Amino acid sequence: MARLILEKEFDPPLTVDLHDREAQRVDPCLEAYGARWIRSVLSSDRRRMICEFEAPDAEAVRAAFRSAKVPFARVWSGEVFAPGGGASGGWRERQKARQEASR
Repeated sequence: MARLILEKEFDPPLTVDLHDREAQRVDPCLEAYGARWIRSVLSSDRRRMICEFEAPDAEAVRAAFRSAKVPFARVWSGEVFAPGGGASGGWRERQKARQEASR
């Protein structure tokens, strides 16, 4: 499964009501396309949001949102780097993992 980021933009700013309505429409579509929502981050001014998904590919997330008629700006795949991730962790962890692999 790929890790995907979906970007959304709002004008006027996102309301709780709109967020709930869109989520109710998109959730069954995500399931139908084999995608799973992980988390979202909404900007303080409520005008931008990024949503993280796990899915077969970016097109699965795009198709789910299009099927639900929920607008989005773009979807792209990415690689996760996180503390404690070894080869996918912080720079020190990545450096240590490379050194161990070269032994």
